[in-house]
Amino acid sequence: MKKQEALHKVVDRITGGQDEQNRDRIPGFSEVEVDPVANRITLHWKGELPGAVQGVLQDLPKDVSVQVVTAKYSKAELHAAREKLLSNGKPIPIAAKRPSHINSIGPSLDGSGLDLGYETDDAQAPEMRAVMPPLPVEELTPQVEAIASTIAGVEVHAHHQAMVEDLTRGADSEPWYGGAGVRTPGGTICSTGFGVYSPSANYKNFVTTAWHCGAGSYRTWYSDNYMGYANSGDGNAADDTIGIVPHDGQNSGGYVYGGPWNDPSDNDAAQVSGYGGNNEGEYVCHSAANSGVHCGLRILQVDRQIQGPNGVWRKFADQVVQTDKNDIASINGDSGGPVIALDGTKVQARGTITSLDKQTNCNGRVSSDAGSRTPECYNGMWYVPISQTLADMGWVLRTSNP
Repeated sequence: MKKQEALHKVVDRITGGQDEQNRDRIPGFSEVEVDPVANRITLHWKGELPGAVQGVLQDLPKDVSVQVVTAKYSKAELHAAREKLLSNGKPIPIAAKRPSHINSIGPSLDGSGLDLGYETDDAQAPEMRAVMPPLPVEELTPQVEAIASTIAGVEVHAHHQAMVEDLTRGADSEPWYGGAGVRTPGGTICSTGFGVYSPSANYKNFVTTAWHCGAGSYRTWYSDNYMGYANSGDGNAADDTIGIVPHDGQNSGGYVYGGPWNDPSDNDAAQVSGYGGNNEGEYVCHSAANSGVHCGLRILQVDRQIQGPNGVWRKFADQVVQTDKNDIASINGDSGGPVIALDGTKVQARGTITSLDKQTNCNGRVSSDAGSRTPECYNGMWYVPISQTLADMGWVLRTSNP
């Protein structure tokens, strides 16, 4: 991970520390990709590099290389094009011969246009197929591309994808850590993410989880002890994050559980060092309660907008895919879990798990809630960047115990 840390620092110098969703503020910037194995950065840029960026490239750490590739569009131009495919913050319908809707959209890595994921309307309403002969996806995709390209004013690369699935350490106590299993108001399992507090609300403590896990009372998963209450006003649906207020004025902590989902101790809890942005090509881990720690997760896409099955449009989301053939990315029930990057003996906060895709065989794996349902395993996963959530909510990340 030391190579990745060095590359991440170079990217921060190039971008002025801007997180992935805010880099449209950099004139000419399109996207950046890191390759920790090759110790290389690929920088996609429209136009001439500013002097400050040229200065960074002339002062690189030993053995680090940067390849600059000309981009057709800047990130700002592609964000503007994306807005043309949205109405009131949600995607417009695609009036193809087989009506479809957008379920993910964002700038292409190489800056050549927009990458768009779509699903047919009849996939969620099978009764429509009885009155409408289905058009094969191979014929439908070019139609979707043509319609979306005309509206956006840039080239759109479309692909058909099933709608991502919502996700739903069991006996935590004060100070409340991230990665702990909680029983939601609906009785299912979710995971806590990070300890935070709000300076504007008299330094009120929260432990984060996913918005779609619900507002109401939360209890610890195994010991079934009362943990606290989540109010809808202490969350953001677009970020798919809500804060649980620990009961009786208790504190949240600056640590995240590690190890297997069934580890009964907190000896593997790692201190949170802070938070960072995300770059395509980097590797991260997550430590959600239902399936435990999974590393080897390569960031496949950043700066995406996606739709969850609950109908809420997530305005900021990054995607990872599992690169270890002997592991998975996650299991249903990991919602709200912390996405992290290793930072020496500590961990750096990166995001909150929001949904899964790329279902795969569980091969006998079990999870915390295996007694109440059959686990569903996935090789891909989406998360909301923690930097965006902290900015939207005015929260401060805990990096130590009070």
